Amino acid sequence: MRIAVISDVHSTAAPFEKALKAARDETFDQLILLGDLFTYGVDPAACLDLALEAIDQDGALLIGGNHEELYIDLRDSRPGYFDKLPDWIRDSVEWTWQELGEEWPHRLKWIEEWACDGVLFAHANPFGYGDWTYLSDDPRLRAAASTLKERGFRAGVFGHLHRPKYYRDDKGIEVHVVNSIGQPRSNSNPTPSWTMVDVMDDAVSVETRPIDFDTKAAQIKIQSVAGLSADTKSRLCRFYQ
Repeated sequence: MRIAVISDVHSTAAPFEKALKAARDETFDQLILLGDLFTYGVDPAACLDLALEAIDQDGALLIGGNHEELYIDLRDSRPGYFDKLPDWIRDSVEWTWQELGEEWPHRLKWIEEWACDGVLFAHANPFGYGDWTYLSDDPRLRAAASTLKERGFRAGVFGHLHRPKYYRDDKGIEVHVVNSIGQPRSNSNPTPSWTMVDVMDDAVSVETRPIDFDTKAAQIKIQSVAGLSADTKSRLCRFYQ
C-alpha cells in the first residue's frame, strides 16, 4: 500500500499545495495529513481550504497534533497549554485564531492515529494521543520502538520534530520521523518535504520528496502581515535563514 504523508504544514500554503500536487501526480492509496496544520505560518485560511479539499477529494485522513489540540483547548476555555508557550508563539496562535475564526474546528475532523498492516501513523510518537514527546534522541527513539513492539506494530511513522530521524532496534522494529512542510528545522537540509511510505509484506519503504520553496518570498510575506509583533515576525523569519 502506498501512503503519501504530509506533516506539520504550519500555515505555509505554497509548499503544502506543491506537496499535494506532487503526491497526486505520483498516485497513492491513502493520503495522510500528519497533524499541525496551523500556527507559525501566515496562510492559515488557504491551508484550511487545501486540507478540506484533500479530505473531500482525496479521502485524506487528518491525524491530530498538538497544534490541533491547542486550538480546541482555547475554544473550550482550557488555556493551560497556551499559557505555557513563549510570547511569540502565543502571538502567532492568537493571530491565527482571529484569521480562521473561532468556529473553524467544526469544519475539520481528525483522528488520533491510524494503522496499516502493522505500521502506526501518529503525529508525535506511539505513546498515546496527548503525549507530545519529541523523538529527538536515541533514548526516546528506543522507547518508541519498545512501545511499538508492545502494541504489536512493526514500524511507526511520526512527525512533530520538523526534521527526519530513523531508528531500528535489534528486533527489527523501525521508527521513522518524517520532515515537515512548514518550518523544516534540519541544519543540514532545511528544505520542506513530504514522504511516500510503501507498506509491503516484508518491508516498509520511507522516501523523502523535497519541495522547491522560495525562502526569501516567505520572509517577505511574513514581514508584510499586519497584526503580528515585530519580534514574532523576526522569530518566524529565522526559520527560513
